[in-house]
Amino acid sequence: MSEADQDLYLILATAEAGPTSRYPVGSRHAVLVFAQAGSHDEALAVGTAGLAAQGWGEPAFQKVGIIELGPHLSAEDRAPAEHAMAHGCAVRVYERPAGAA
Repeated sequence: MSEADQDLYLILATAEAGPTSRYPVGSRHAVLVFAQAGSHDEALAVGTAGLAAQGWGEPAFQKVGIIELGPHLSAEDRAPAEHAMAHGCAVRVYERPAGAA
């Protein structure tokens, strides 16, 4: 499948920090995963692999959808979205552990 046949997916999830992440091992964090893929299932596979490559495991996917690059993206989301379009996947981690008040 060529890149022209692929879309940019945005995946909202939580994942568990592993020993190679910069967070306490076992802490769960909300993450946004940007994945270039040709289908919903492929996006989840790309996202899972991208999370693992950055030291995250046990993903729990909550929402998945196709997004477009455009002015509606915040500056914080534009950089990872563009990275995903160039390299296949990017992850944005929220600092506060999931469930923390």
